[in-house]
Amino acid sequence: MKTNKHFRKVGTFTLVIASVFVVTVMVAQPIFAKTQSDFFRLDSSGELVRPTDYRSWVYVGTPVTPNDMNGGNAPFPEFHNVYIDPVSYQEYKQTGKFRDGTIMIKELVSVGSKQAVSGKGYFQGEFIGLEATIKSSKHFPKEPGNWAYFSFTNKEGGMVKKKAMAFPTSACNACHASAAKDDFVFTQYYPVLRAAKNAKMNPENRDERAAIQPPEVPPVALLPAEWKGTTSTPENIQTDIPTKPRALFDWLKSQKYQSFAAKEFKAHPGRGPHTEFGLPVRVFMNDVIATSKKQGKKQLPVNSCVVKEMFTKAGDLQGWAVMIKTNDDSNSGKGWFWYEVTSATDPSKIAAIGNGVPGCMGCHAAGRDMVLTSFPLK
Repeated sequence: MKTNKHFRKVGTFTLVIASVFVVTVMVAQPIFAKTQSDFFRLDSSGELVRPTDYRSWVYVGTPVTPNDMNGGNAPFPEFHNVYIDPVSYQEYKQTGKFRDGTIMIKELVSVGSKQAVSGKGYFQGEFIGLEATIKSSKHFPKEPGNWAYFSFTNKEGGMVKKKAMAFPTSACNACHASAAKDDFVFTQYYPVLRAAKNAKMNPENRDERAAIQPPEVPPVALLPAEWKGTTSTPENIQTDIPTKPRALFDWLKSQKYQSFAAKEFKAHPGRGPHTEFGLPVRVFMNDVIATSKKQGKKQLPVNSCVVKEMFTKAGDLQGWAVMIKTNDDSNSGKGWFWYEVTSATDPSKIAAIGNGVPGCMGCHAAGRDMVLTSFPLK
């Protein structure tokens, strides 16, 4: 009888263990068996229905570019809490690639207190917005990299939107294409993703850690060899600065722009993908744009011009970036002429030229009428 009771107890215990295992498999299995449609849904009009439960996904990181460190005019001054769907994260660990169906969520959080018991810093405040990016060849076959970008943020405050339409290609893709480290994703700023790429295992379980030292900003890749405009530059444009390549290069080499009244007093580390991130730059604005800025106008007039000198680490001039407004309507950047040359001696080293250059438009879309530099210049 004792033996039978013993077996009954063992059998019951075994049954419980087996049941727990079955339940565990049943609970865990759906997480990693989900397809792209389980994490996002587009309605019949192509709008993305706001994803849910994303705070239960894999947390990637939280970059912040505060106004205090960007002349009071940071394009994105809030914290960005970023999450990736768990299936895509698992595949990224195994293959080192973002799968077709990847979705990443960016939750916007205001900068709250700048003082804590630990000292001065930037500490998160309140949730203020929500954005998403999706890689899908099925839904976005014509988008660069098959990535599309959405925002549910309600700038009036209050509730976020229930649905969102993808941004135009020029608004986001070009900047991600030129400056993001890995397949349109800024993995250079997310150590969680850098560690996970091709890791095969959970990288957080490894013993290795980098030595504690002052952080270095990873360099952003150089711009493509040549970016061409997507629309024609007006022939009868009434500007003081030439737009023909050789004439513009000679004008820059003459340094006539240094007579502009509005100019930065000295070079400072650049924040954009011009040559290498962090190398010195200096900005000049002509009188047309300076006058308009002083008057507080939102739309800048034709003939507005910004010239950016670009320097090497040693302080030698190594090229220029120029933007000239050629049309009354900015038209998301197509009304601007863009030019960049990465040499101060060789006019053939053109990195961008023409109206509506995608890479230039994408980054500058965050500025006031495409101009990112804050005014007055310092």
